[in-house]
Amino acid sequence: MSSAVELAMEAAATGPADVAAVIQPASNASAEEPIANKQQEAEVDFAKISIKEAFTLLNATAAGLSDAEATERLAEFGPNKLPETATNPVLRFLGYLWNPLSWAMEVAAILALILLDFADFALILALLLLNATISFVEESNADKAIKALAGALAPKCRALRGGKVRVMDAVHIVPGDVLIVRLGDIVPADIKILGEEEEHGEEGAPMQIDQAALTGESLPVKKFTGDVAYSGSTVKQGERHALVYATGVNTFFGRAAALISSTNNVANIQKVMTKIGAMCLITIGSWVVLELGVQFGGYMHSCKLGDGLCPTLTNLLVIIVGGIPIAMPTVLSVTLALGASQLAKHGAIVARMSAVEEMAGMDVLCSDKTGTLTLNKLSIDLTAAHPMAGIDVSTLLKYAALSADTVGEEAIDMVLAATYHDKDNLWAPNGPWRRLKFVPFNPVDKFTMAVVQDESSGKVMRIMKGAPQVVLKRAHDYDTIHAGVEAKITEYASRGYRALGFGLAEGAGAPDAPGTNWQFLGLLPLFDPPRHDTAETIQRCHAQGIGVKMVTGDQQLIGAETARQLGMGANIHKIEVLLQAKAAGSGLVGGHASVGELVEAADGFAEVFPEHKYEIVQMLQDRNHMVGMTGDGVNDAPALKKADVGIAVHGATEAARGAADIVLTEPGLSVIVEAVIGARMIFQRMTTYAKYTVAMTFRICFTFGILTIAYNWYFPTILIVLLAVFNDGAMIALSKDRVTPSPIPNSWRLRNIFLVGIVYGLYLTLSTWVLYHVAAKMTFFEDGLHMFSLNDTDRVLLPFCRNLLGSLGVSNPSAPASSLTAQLGQQYAGVSESALEQCLVEQRYVRGAQLRTLIYCQVSISGQALVFVVRTARHSLTTLAGGLTYLAFFGAQVRMWVGGCGGGSPTWHCLKYRQGYVRIYIYIYICVCVCGW
Repeated sequence: MSSAVELAMEAAATGPADVAAVIQPASNASAEEPIANKQQEAEVDFAKISIKEAFTLLNATAAGLSDAEATERLAEFGPNKLPETATNPVLRFLGYLWNPLSWAMEVAAILALILLDFADFALILALLLLNATISFVEESNADKAIKALAGALAPKCRALRGGKVRVMDAVHIVPGDVLIVRLGDIVPADIKILGEEEEHGEEGAPMQIDQAALTGESLPVKKFTGDVAYSGSTVKQGERHALVYATGVNTFFGRAAALISSTNNVANIQKVMTKIGAMCLITIGSWVVLELGVQFGGYMHSCKLGDGLCPTLTNLLVIIVGGIPIAMPTVLSVTLALGASQLAKHGAIVARMSAVEEMAGMDVLCSDKTGTLTLNKLSIDLTAAHPMAGIDVSTLLKYAALSADTVGEEAIDMVLAATYHDKDNLWAPNGPWRRLKFVPFNPVDKFTMAVVQDESSGKVMRIMKGAPQVVLKRAHDYDTIHAGVEAKITEYASRGYRALGFGLAEGAGAPDAPGTNWQFLGLLPLFDPPRHDTAETIQRCHAQGIGVKMVTGDQQLIGAETARQLGMGANIHKIEVLLQAKAAGSGLVGGHASVGELVEAADGFAEVFPEHKYEIVQMLQDRNHMVGMTGDGVNDAPALKKADVGIAVHGATEAARGAADIVLTEPGLSVIVEAVIGARMIFQRMTTYAKYTVAMTFRICFTFGILTIAYNWYFPTILIVLLAVFNDGAMIALSKDRVTPSPIPNSWRLRNIFLVGIVYGLYLTLSTWVLYHVAAKMTFFEDGLHMFSLNDTDRVLLPFCRNLLGSLGVSNPSAPASSLTAQLGQQYAGVSESALEQCLVEQRYVRGAQLRTLIYCQVSISGQALVFVVRTARHSLTTLAGGLTYLAFFGAQVRMWVGGCGGGSPTWHCLKYRQGYVRIYIYIYICVCVCGW
């Protein structure tokens, strides 16, 4: 009886992803090769050639290599390990300071340093380092997966060197070595199994090799003389000598690692931040050029190094620092991290933070079958059991248990023994039965036979189990029963079951001894049952707009039956269909216009190898799908790494966990749906911030660019830095905002984000310009609200100063201020300017400081209030935000008191006008609430 993995290997061997090892030396081969022609080797499938041909090709003998030969080949082929890559952590950290957004901030820091503005320099530098530190800490790369793969290699092995057995490090074995592998060993390299020395020249008992972690096959595979076994698999039964034909990266195991190391995905969130950053930089660059031209060419500014000696550069700092989404990486990273901590409560550990955002957009989930959709536990479907007439299911199970040999822990025998309800009272001394002899399975006869005795009666009988056709043909009433039994076998096959037939004969002896009368007992169907929650999980995925595709190493019929039970759809293709379609190139492929459409329309693929899974994921990504991949074995690791969201299920191998983005800590896949819903909520919050940051970039650049160009106005850089720090810091509250997850996969509609951001940004720019013009060039606040005027025109200031000086007893405002110390105070004793000129200077300074405070508050309040607008498509007053969002908004306003009188040094007018300042603040707040939301 051929196993599924053997059939999969046979099918895959004819395709591009041949399981044959390609022996490739680590360095250029010398002219005198100890091993045959390289081109010939590249075409060799060691599973198909004879043992003699393998020894000849590898220039080896059954006694093993000599030390000299082994040393020479070790230098030629390299050590038996996966390549290790090491990255300098300092260079990796500095890499996060090497991107367009960081460059702009670094330019701003240099400008601040040139201007001797150390406070701004320190704040900008702190933000740069904070962003880099967060990104550095959360980084996840392929080295982790490769180290996990390397850790699975056997550390020790037994090899023949010069005819003597030697225990040695597995890293030192080379092609041509002869190993001894036995029960419990991890196979250290790709090997070809050699024959045993049998007394009568018969084939010995097969080895049992567990390859589930490599190929996805749910049962250990029987390996006979001449078969091959792969590096990383586990010996479950038997002991043999074996010939090494591939080591290190040239093994089946090593090629899986190579696929991981060659995968260098750029996180989708990183691409989005790059595009948003590029738009912001273009806007900033345009205004920088415009300001330089106007201020130097129009206003004839001069520029000297030092604090306050180059207002043009100070104004550029306002545009650069205010326009750059300086805290975008930090805010998004913290949002993702807080979201990841919530997912962890549902049993999903996030290894790569950006995968949370990608999971929100996932629209295709590719899932391995064995151990992921199913339990990876062989079972008997008792409802489909087929006992013959006169025999019930319980009796059939009893004879099945008697036929099982549990000493070798062969999976089929173990499940037969465990399924019988009275198994504890079957064998002596608790029961009446005793085994006299057991004939193991061999590929020629395709059955096992147990000779057992009922000690209570002394009756001896033979029980046969094996390929149902083989057992059936021995039945004494074959002509009568074969039609019905064969119909049942065909039904089992169509449902993907593995059928076992059972027969009973009295007496001891050979299976076909004269006088033997075999009675066919019936059929038992074996299968790997689905997990209890898988069907519900798949339905929930469909409801969330996520298509689920099965990608398995099992046979097509088994995959199709599992898909049918889970409601996934029956369109399961053999992988050879995909390989043939790729080889054919253009033209119709199974009714589809292209290979990509075939993959897109399929419900799954069967009999696949790791490189096939990798290609399937890549083809779906090429069709603009956001692809998730679940798995648990080494064979899944390359596709897990390639997928946008790699998900290692509960109990996954270390290699799978290392390659995955998300690791499930609970059995089953139901947590995936919860993770998707949580990720979509996180995505909604990130979208809110993206709209906010685009709008604020346009708002800052256009607002202060227009004020600088139109009015030759100055705004302190420190206030812009504080604005960025406090406003964006308050935006972290968005990670807890109340949102409704999208019913379909999310995507970054950047055109919509940019359009919304530009519209809101220009609207807010208009509101700020109107406020500035009304406050600084009109008398609305003074006449309409009876507040202190911030008007800085001579038309208003000259009468104000004359009246103010007159109220202080100054009759001649043109007199030097130093001569009026009796009226003005001793602080003016050294002032040579006239009292009127000094009053004008002070009033422009004080009113300018108050005006900067006013503009700062309006920009800050309206900017934060914008969050309530962009977070919903409806009117902001009709939707309720999260409590922390409101708390952050109101709490952040407290910082207005930190600014004193608006970015200027206190003067003798400051406290006098505080009351008016508060009234202006309240006016702005009311206007924002009523008009802005």
